Amino acid sequence: MNASVLIVGDWEFSKYLCQQIRGLSAMAQWQVETAHEAARLLESEIPEILLLQASQNENWELCHTLKQHRHLMWSYCILLDKQPCSSATDASEALLRQNRLTTTALETGADAYLWVPEALLDDPQAVADYLGRLIQAHIRTAMRRINTCKELSQANDLLSSIALIDPLTQLANRRALDWELPRQTENARTQHYELSLLILDIDYFKRVNDKYGHLVGDQVLRMCAERLRHHMRFYETPFRYGGEEFIVILQNSSIREAQKTGERLRRLINDTPFVVNNELDLSLTVSIGVATLEVSDDARGIDMIARADANLFRAKNNGRNQVITS
Repeated sequence: MNASVLIVGDWEFSKYLCQQIRGLSAMAQWQVETAHEAARLLESEIPEILLLQASQNENWELCHTLKQHRHLMWSYCILLDKQPCSSATDASEALLRQNRLTTTALETGADAYLWVPEALLDDPQAVADYLGRLIQAHIRTAMRRINTCKELSQANDLLSSIALIDPLTQLANRRALDWELPRQTENARTQHYELSLLILDIDYFKRVNDKYGHLVGDQVLRMCAERLRHHMRFYETPFRYGGEEFIVILQNSSIREAQKTGERLRRLINDTPFVVNNELDLSLTVSIGVATLEVSDDARGIDMIARADANLFRAKNNGRNQVITS
């Protein structure tokens, strides 16, 4: 077995579990005596399995609380009860008690409630063996669910990554921009730094498609994206906005610094032809519109994009291959 385990209970309870569960001592584990100590540990650690001593009333509330937290709700929580029942308790009363407590445990958020009172069986060793097998069966069930959750999480991460990447250029796509720009806008305002944005458009790109075909046009877009990707600094994030347009978010950059970055990227495209194949070199240029975040701008960054787009339009009308701010 390979999982992280948190045991919450007194010393005798922890000792018993380590004796009964094969492989438990080899698993990554934490042992605390109270729910209060467990709550503090859960602020920094995320155990995959929790074994809680049911005779401690606070552990029932702990179970309920942790299931309210998104990052802990997938942990497998088992309430364990070894309290003996009264000698006067018959089997039907014991069954009723177990059903009642099992129902309460599940309603609380526990994944399982286990109770094997020693008074119900004549052979204490048989009780110990049975409880050990029962606990281990739940551990294996927990492991299967944990592995399934991990696989689903990895698949979800992959699908999310695919959904946010433009398949042609391998840059972040417009969906990624729609998620990232509001986040950057909020960070800029809360941390009090300047935020700027560039919109780049390949000049006369339609002529490339019309003259050489869309396959060459696609190759040009890929090569342009490669240049942008390999010449970005750590605070510059490029996106494919659509068609032949690209957006670059510039953290901690004033309008003047954004203008300089735009000029650097303009020269990056202008100064070196695009070698499509052994027979075709294309000299291309880009027009760039620049904008910076203003106090009155909306939280999603749409106003900033609109100003950059208006400046891009001016750059196109003024002869192309230039950078326009406001």
